[in-house]
Amino acid sequence: MVLTAVVHCPEVSRVDGEGNDLARQFAAAWGAAAAKLGDWAERMAAATSGAARKLAGDPAIRAAFEAGRPAYIPVRGPCQCPCRGAHPDDVRVCDGHAVITRRLALGLLGGVDVPLCAPCAVAQGVAELTR
Repeated sequence: MVLTAVVHCPEVSRVDGEGNDLARQFAAAWGAAAAKLGDWAERMAAATSGAARKLAGDPAIRAAFEAGRPAYIPVRGPCQCPCRGAHPDDVRVCDGHAVITRRLALGLLGGVDVPLCAPCAVAQGVAELTR
């Protein structure tokens, strides 16, 4: 069953005196609405970009943004922990999947960022606390 409804509006007839049909009237209304929407979008873009420029230039806002930036950046790859020297009491805890880096002093090389798995990172921390 198909339901249809006819709305009678005396101000707008199906075909007006100039021969324009309902589709042309709808297209004209749609074009006017689209133009208004375009004007609104341009005004909003100008307002928001101006505000964003002001906020980006404010040192307090920049400092707050930098403070909120995540300090943890995930690391992928194998764990490269020197287990026997870094945590000799827990040598077999390594799971082999690095999740973080830690700066270690390795002999002549000085400080080197070494990828570590979570168990090795914890074991190193415990080993340093007990020394």
